[in-house]
Amino acid sequence: MHLRPRVSSSRPRDGKRRRGPALTRLRCRLPTRPSHADTKGVFAGRSPTGWSAGVEITCRVYRPRRARDTPLFRLVEQHLEEFLRVYEERFAKAHGPLRPVVERVLRAFLTCGLVERGFARAWCGTCRLTYLIPYSCRGRSFCPSCEKKRSLLWAEWLREDVLEPVPHRHVVFTMPRLLRGIFRKRRELLLDLSQCGAEALSEYMRREVGADARPGIVVSIATAGDLLQWHVHLHVLATDGAFSDDATFHPLATWDAEALMRLFRERLLARLVEKHAISQELAAKLLAWRHPGFSAYVGDTIPFGDKKRLEDVASYTVRNPLSLKKLVYLDGHQAVLYRSKMNPALGRNFEAMDPLEWLARMADHIPDPGKH
Repeated sequence: MHLRPRVSSSRPRDGKRRRGPALTRLRCRLPTRPSHADTKGVFAGRSPTGWSAGVEITCRVYRPRRARDTPLFRLVEQHLEEFLRVYEERFAKAHGPLRPVVERVLRAFLTCGLVERGFARAWCGTCRLTYLIPYSCRGRSFCPSCEKKRSLLWAEWLREDVLEPVPHRHVVFTMPRLLRGIFRKRRELLLDLSQCGAEALSEYMRREVGADARPGIVVSIATAGDLLQWHVHLHVLATDGAFSDDATFHPLATWDAEALMRLFRERLLARLVEKHAISQELAAKLLAWRHPGFSAYVGDTIPFGDKKRLEDVASYTVRNPLSLKKLVYLDGHQAVLYRSKMNPALGRNFEAMDPLEWLARMADHIPDPGKH
């Protein structure tokens, strides 16, 4: 079989080149099908109507992103060395000591997507097309490109290989602002936080379904709020019901978010007292508050057959805290604006800071290797 490649230009018909991520398309047109009367099996010649009578295959060809053109790359490139130099004096008291993983992730980001820092060569033996694929940094919770790919692949793997074919729900656990700073100073407690969320859900299912009921639970720890402030909370993808010992699934008709919140609050406060993170007196005060500051959100049922919705929620639970659409870097003014929806506590929909403060805030959300 012989293919006739035709590479279409990204230039529009009016002759003006457009800016943006236009993709090069490779179009290979197959000849018409062979005649049944042709015993040699040779393809019939070009049809009277031209190559359009054949089968057209259109495929997207990889085109490298322009990493250096992003405001995030410029910000890190211009201020990384100064940030590392002044961190101990300026940010250590509020954000804790500089962890080795932070410098490693930031330096690796400056090599991500750059051909001069290493690449793989892709070549098509049919179309004779070759192009270079720059290596990625694979940095967690910082590089938008790597994190987006990671979250999509993780969500697909979760749906296809992990989740049982039953309905699921998205659950979110939050805590009072008074307790959030504890987890920034003692990051090892983040594991206990996720365990408390899973234990609260399991206990709730046992009360609602039966003593031998066991739900399916996937817990993800999130540390960032809309404006990148430290706001540790849990995202949980849980089965909308539980399994008994004989593997029978028992769906749950309704959820009581208030009861679920109380279970989570009791377990988390008990665990923090056990780990000597808070006093028994403070735990008693938090239990007695009329407005406790804890919350549990329970989303709508997600049918297992709704592939897109299930993968979207799964991807959301492990999304990157940073969004390039929200970031504005003012090079000349040495300022960073990060925009989001209206924050009721701040009374505004943006946060303005100098680049070093912004890097310190982002460093809080880079997880340690092998952790959450």
